[in-house]
Amino acid sequence: VLAAAWIGIVRLLIPLFGISVRDDVLERRNSSAAVAWFGATLGFTLCFAGGNIGDGPGWWVVIYAATLATGTLILLWFAYERLTGISEIVTIDRDFAGGLRLAGWLIATGLVLGISVAGDWQNALQTNTDFVKRAWPTLVLFAAATIVELMAKPTSRQPRPSVLTYGVIPLVSYVILSCLWVALVGLEA
Repeated sequence: VLAAAWIGIVRLLIPLFGISVRDDVLERRNSSAAVAWFGATLGFTLCFAGGNIGDGPGWWVVIYAATLATGTLILLWFAYERLTGISEIVTIDRDFAGGLRLAGWLIATGLVLGISVAGDWQNALQTNTDFVKRAWPTLVLFAAATIVELMAKPTSRQPRPSVLTYGVIPLVSYVILSCLWVALVGLEA
């Protein structure tokens, strides 16, 4: 029940980033926005799931860990939006490759943030310390995705960038890199 409530609440935040299920996905049938919305939902779900992994004294430690991961994803997405204008690429330009890039980055970042808060509860300080030690790859993903976005977004010379080259390949690359990090963290734990 807590997970469903969490995802329900954070999904209400997605329109603050310029992507609306009702307006963009349902009314305008924008498949790029649908993919981005799905990626955001999955990214937030992974943040919560990580906070729910491990043993602790009560439900409040799940809330603490999930808030740490989810809050970081929200802050990173806000910065990513400001630097790249990705929501306009997804909703106005209807660039499917852009939707795939955004979805891939959100999923990969959510996965890294989720594993960063997973584990048995010791105390808040230890959780924060583990988070900083494990979550730093999100900054690498952020920088890489920002650079890719600035190079791959539609231009007047190339209004429809290749979905494979500028959408699928970045999505798969982000997710594979995050999975490798999760495997590495798992081996150390």
